[in-house]
Amino acid sequence: MHMKKLLICLCVLLLSVMAQAEEKRTDVPIGDSPSMGPADAPVTIIEFIDFQ
Repeated sequence: MHMKKLLICLCVLLLSVMAQAEEKRTDVPIGDSPSMGPADAPVTIIEFIDFQ
């Protein structure tokens, strides 16, 4: 019985987190930056590095 309650609590927690999640997208102009892979790839991963 205790395990069933724990499972229900975890499911409720997971559903509440999923309901609060927002999809955030930002368009970043790539320009002539170095890149790998095809230009028409469905996903672009951009890495920001601070060399200080």
